[in-house]
Parts: sequence; C-alpha cells; structure tokens
Amino acid sequence: MSRPSEVSIIMPTMATRERGDSLVRAIESVVSQRAARGVPLVVVNGRVGAPDLLEHVRRRSDIRLVILEEANLPRALQAGRQHVETPYFGVLDDDDELLPDALQIRLGALEAAAAADVVVTNGYLAGRGRAELNIPDFAEVQADPLRRLLRQHWLPPCAGLFRTAAVTPALFDGIPRYREWTYLALRMALGLRICFTAQPTFVYRTDTPGSLSKSRPYCLAGPSAIGRMLELDLPADVRAVLRIRLAGDLHSAAVCELDDGHYGAAWVWHLKSLVQPSGWRYLPFARNLLLGPLAGDGVHGSDSA
Repeated sequence: MSRPSEVSIIMPTMATRERGDSLVRAIESVVSQRAARGVPLVVVNGRVGAPDLLEHVRRRSDIRLVILEEANLPRALQAGRQHVETPYFGVLDDDDELLPDALQIRLGALEAAAAADVVVTNGYLAGRGRAELNIPDFAEVQADPLRRLLRQHWLPPCAGLFRTAAVTPALFDGIPRYREWTYLALRMALGLRICFTAQPTFVYRTDTPGSLSKSRPYCLAGPSAIGRMLELDLPADVRAVLRIRLAGDLHSAAVCELDDGHYGAAWVWHLKSLVQPSGWRYLPFARNLLLGPLAGDGVHGSDSA
C-alpha cells in the first residue's frame, strides 16, 4: 500500500474499573498498527463506567467516543456502525486485542479479493494460560461458510474487516441480545461475499472474569436468539440444525432455572424443549424437576444429555 489506510474499529465497552487495563490494552493494539491507521471508535455501553477511565478516554485525541444511556450490546454495535466514516471498519471487544499487522493483513486480503465485502481472519483463542488457533482448516470454511458456522464459529467480534459501503447499518438491525455474532455471521454468509485468510490477526480471550457469556442472562437468552436466527431465509438443512440447537438451549434454560430454585420457570422451559426436534432426549430431566422441590437445593442440573 502506497500510504497508510484508515480503519475504524468499533469498541463496545461498559468501561468498568475491572475492564480498565484490558480496555487500554485493546485501544493500544488498535492505534499501534503497522502500515495502517486504526481509529478506535469507543462506544461506552451504559453509564456505569469508572470516572477516571472515562476521563482517560475523553482526553485522548486518537479516539472517537460515543456514550449510550443503556447497557445494550446490539445497540452499541448499531451506534458504532452509524458513526463509521472510513472506507473500512472492524470490531474489537474491550478484553481482546489485535496483533501488530492485523489491519495490514486484512486490507491486503480485501485488495486481493476485490469483489469481497468482508474478510475473516484466523486468530488465537487465549485462556487458562495457553493459546490455540481458532480455525485449524480455513479451506473448509471457505468452501461452505454457512454450514461450517454450525460446526465452528468463525466470526468472533475481532476477526473481521468490513467494507463500509457493503456492510451497511441495516445489517445491524434486529440483532438479538446475546449470540450477536452468530446471528451476524449467518446474515453475512447468506448475503455478502466473504473471503477468508488463515493468517492470525487477533487474540480473543476466553477466560475474562465477568464475561456475559458466562452469565445467567446469556443462558436464558439462548432460545430467543435462535428464534431470531430462524426468522432468516435459511436453507432447510441449516434450519433443521438450528431447531435441534433450540431444543438444547431450551433445556439449558430449564437447568439454569432449576439450579436457581425456580421450579415453575424450569418446567416451562422443559416442556418447550420437548416439542422441538430431538427434544425427546431431555424427557428424563423431568425426574429432576419432580424431585427438586422434595430434595431442596441438593438436586440440580441434568442427567439427560
């Protein structure tokens, strides 16, 4: 490239004190890119941020800052996309980071595949003291991105670079709460031209304390998120797999409610799971629900899977 290119990197964050160090590290990984200029577009997601961290972000001239009233990740992604003014953009969570040549690699891949709207790269999943590649074989993903997504999630938030003209704000409409990037990957695989490169460009952290993916709301939101995916114009075989996943998520919600002692809610989720394809395999879980009120807190979880 004859001159550095600008790339906006949308960074949703709640800017809490616990995430302060990781947020600053993520920002530095963007602004220190080689052969390309990364522009952090920090979207503070709700008003629970640490005042000193917010002041640090406000003072920096190399950051664009957007503050939202409500802590809502889909809304933060929408707001970030609406503020993109560069030809390309990406997304980075506040506990992840880009490798030093990430943007150069991604821009080069888009230049080589001039018809592509999106480039998705490999990266490292880091947690519990070790790191491993996210995708062992990118050739399989390139051959059939839609169906491969059902086996392995190839679009973590930090993996993609998007042409602003092609990945419009409308693509971010209707994103469910939680499972946001599975939904976005489905929409992109259905309607956009994606190229894949096996070169690692990011570190995605899987063991961050307080991660929403480990929370009760995440567990209970699974069925709704898959329901939103099923509203898409999907091939029959993909729809069938998602219906099986829906049964599993309904069962997980039942387990979550039982673990919290909410027997009525657990029964509701359980009965919904039974009417889904392959839901019959969760029928033995009814024994846990029947024994739960009698055994007190000693009966939790499932013996049915």
